[in-house]
Amino acid sequence: MDNSDNSSSERSLERLTEIKAFIEASKKTNEKAEELQVDADKSLSKLNEVVFDDAFELTGHGKFNHIVLMTCGLIMLNVSMESVGMSYVITAAECELGLTSEHKGLINAAAFIGIISTSFLWGYLGDRCGRRAVMLPAMVASAVFSIASSFSTNVWMLLVLRFFTGCLVSASSATVYAYLGEMHTGSRRAAAIAWGSAFISFSFMILPGLAWLIIPGKWSFSLLGFTMVPWRVFIWSWCAPGLAAALALLWLPESPRYILASSGPEKALPILAKMFAYNKNSKISNYPVERIVTGSIESSKSSGFVGALKNITLLFRPPLLRCVLISHTLMFAVFMLSSGLYVWVPDILNSMLRSTSSESITICQVIKDKFEAAKNVTLLSQVGCKSEVAVRVFPISMGMGAVFAVTYLAIGVFIGKVGKKTLYSCIMVVCGVATVGAAFVPQGGAATALLILALCSGCAASILAAIAVDVFPTCLRAMAMCVMYMVGRTGAAVGSNLLGATLNLHCEQAFCIFGAFTAGSTLLIIFWPKPEKVREELEQRGLIY
Repeated sequence: MDNSDNSSSERSLERLTEIKAFIEASKKTNEKAEELQVDADKSLSKLNEVVFDDAFELTGHGKFNHIVLMTCGLIMLNVSMESVGMSYVITAAECELGLTSEHKGLINAAAFIGIISTSFLWGYLGDRCGRRAVMLPAMVASAVFSIASSFSTNVWMLLVLRFFTGCLVSASSATVYAYLGEMHTGSRRAAAIAWGSAFISFSFMILPGLAWLIIPGKWSFSLLGFTMVPWRVFIWSWCAPGLAAALALLWLPESPRYILASSGPEKALPILAKMFAYNKNSKISNYPVERIVTGSIESSKSSGFVGALKNITLLFRPPLLRCVLISHTLMFAVFMLSSGLYVWVPDILNSMLRSTSSESITICQVIKDKFEAAKNVTLLSQVGCKSEVAVRVFPISMGMGAVFAVTYLAIGVFIGKVGKKTLYSCIMVVCGVATVGAAFVPQGGAATALLILALCSGCAASILAAIAVDVFPTCLRAMAMCVMYMVGRTGAAVGSNLLGATLNLHCEQAFCIFGAFTAGSTLLIIFWPKPEKVREELEQRGLIY
């Protein structure tokens, strides 16, 4: 009996031990499952917390980027048309406003002077207030002043209004490159700037096309008691792209990179979510990023004016000093040839088309004949005024614009394959050689072709902008681009005046010097620093890219 009780107790103890072991094993399993769940939650949380560049990549590339590209293209088109449009007006308005050669030069230069004189201010405001916040009101105001200039009754009224138009156009002339670049990922930035810049070439087709359609007309009508003639209506026509871009900017957000630097990641996140939703045809709530992780941020708004001036001094200290010197010198060379020479092209073409010589003559001989004929302007003006434009100038100018468009589009295709610096250098060397050749070729058609090829140097400005925009931090990018284009337009003024002073007596030498300077300036690109190295050094100082 005792033995049976003992064996029963032993079996009970064994059973109890097994139950305790099972309970303990179950507890450990539950604890391990809870730990795994916590780890999974932490991992998911880490996936939803990413750095800004990764968050930007997740927005993709699609419909939203295409809208940004189209809008920025229209802004560039507007800037170009406002800058050079008066070159088609001054001949038609010559008699009505009593324009002399000096007046024409001032009117052509008025917009450029306005752009140059306010570039630094708009660069500061672009970095202080935002890219979109600066461009939107300035474009609307520039359209108002431009339309007002069409009601000018004398040369000085026209000159003042064109100057103020240039001051307002300046807000978008370089800030748009910062905005466009910041709205694209690093891998697509250069191509986006190149494609957007192609719209500049469209102005050289649209302007002469509109001029051909409107200016030769003999009609007029009364508006508010003011007689409107074709050249006045022509001014209205080129305001349309800027107003269309302003409407698009009402919908587009501020640059998320600017918002990151000025207001922090919390404000930038909704913009990225909006970009994601449009590019992916999804909902904003489906954007997988919940939080952007970033380091220290130097807020451009909190630093104030003194802080902004402190940031500006970074442009003139290593490592940015070398970038500033090289990029600004190269932009000076680009504009000196392209814009400095361009203002003379309508006159040169007009003179070549009106030349009665049966012999083949060079461009320099045509220019010399034009200066000789200009000596009789005063005598002729006493007899009577007759404004007349050779209509054949318009289709040639449109063909020139088509060549520019093809060049810009080719840049957009090859910039990612050939490389920015290589492509820039090749274009500038070819254009420099073409400039020299244009002065010595006696055949009018060949000389005109070389002249147009030389003017393609202006297309290289978009490549240079793509090179430069990578090295400047967000808080300095708009300022750096505005100053670079200010220096470039100074080059245009210098080039135009140098050609005006030398073409009459030293035409061949002037073309040779311009060509040599254009081709030789490309040597500076050899000393351009690696963007990664510059960025790493400045990020260590707390600056945001």
